[in-house]
Amino acid sequence: MTERELRDALRRAAPEDPAARERAWRVVSAACAQHVPVRRRPHWLPLIAALALSAVAAVGAAAASAPHSGVGKLVRSVFAGDGGPRARPALGRIPGGGTLLVHAAGAWVVAGDGDRHRLGAYDGASWSPHGRFVLAWRGRELAALERDGDRRWSLAARAPIAVARWAPVDGYRVAYVAGAELRVANGDGTGDHSYGPARAGVAPAWRPDASHVLAYVDRRGAVNVAAVDTRRTLWRSRPVARLVALAWTGDGDRLVVVTRRRLLLLGPAGQRLAGRAVPAGMTIDAALPAPRGPGIAVVRHDAAQDGSELVLLRGRRERLLFSGPGRLGAPAWSPTGRLLLVPWPDADQWLFLRAHGGGRTSTIANIAAQFTPQGARAGFPRSVDWCCAG
Repeated sequence: MTERELRDALRRAAPEDPAARERAWRVVSAACAQHVPVRRRPHWLPLIAALALSAVAAVGAAAASAPHSGVGKLVRSVFAGDGGPRARPALGRIPGGGTLLVHAAGAWVVAGDGDRHRLGAYDGASWSPHGRFVLAWRGRELAALERDGDRRWSLAARAPIAVARWAPVDGYRVAYVAGAELRVANGDGTGDHSYGPARAGVAPAWRPDASHVLAYVDRRGAVNVAAVDTRRTLWRSRPVARLVALAWTGDGDRLVVVTRRRLLLLGPAGQRLAGRAVPAGMTIDAALPAPRGPGIAVVRHDAAQDGSELVLLRGRRERLLFSGPGRLGAPAWSPTGRLLLVPWPDADQWLFLRAHGGGRTSTIANIAAQFTPQGARAGFPRSVDWCCAG
């Protein structure tokens, strides 16, 4: 790419979103800072970087965070690489196998060979045990779907549904939050009943066994762990401030409580086993324990630097897996626990990272366009869940 071609491309893209100059500057400068020119070995990248920075400042480039932005595409093509494999333009075979459930302008199922199927315009979706079915919701409707979108059953709630989760292993129970109420139904859609008050912003979490033990957050912000079949509360915590998510470790022995500023690890009786605060100036956007073995993948964001990082926690040890400008989405573990899918909306990419040993296995670009129905405006997926290959 010549200097003139780069300048012309930036100028053509600028009118798309002139108000985003500052975001574009942060993305380009942060990416440029990661590339250090080798002494005595001229390279085109430092020259292109300098030209890009001056051109962005001159024309008020559009934000790289917008998937449809011309400048965003240019910035991604020049700067997104950080030594990993070159980004593929389309999603093909899923590294590590398995099946993806993607929430983007509806719910999509992605088979192991990359074949995509849109289930419909649902507000959210989650897997059944072993990935045989999908639990999807929109408005006050909750439905169990086949992978091809055929409906097995549905029920109508009394209030809009915020989130729903299918019990693991046997699939005999479904928990969902409608309005500010936790409700439980049988796995065939029958027996729907109220269980108690709940906070809509936090998804309930089933313990990964057949005991039908559920962790949820009540209206006061306290964590409750209950055996739903007998309606017996096993333990309840004090209210937890700025609570983001609940998740069980793969063995079901500990509950991970995620807040904006720290992770708490609670034992079988609710006792605090460990706690870990994030570095100063950072907040937690997402955290997810590995499905097998130790390890918690944590996404942290630095608002002052407008950058994010993915780290893997194992006990007191911490290992950085990836960092980049903008925000990262919630990661998804592969079924084996060997790989992590990391959404990067600012680059319009999915990164597939090795959880152990470091390095990328692949990078997929143009994600927003691949999950946008014809005629709709492109938007990056809100979430992705990785399930078994069956």
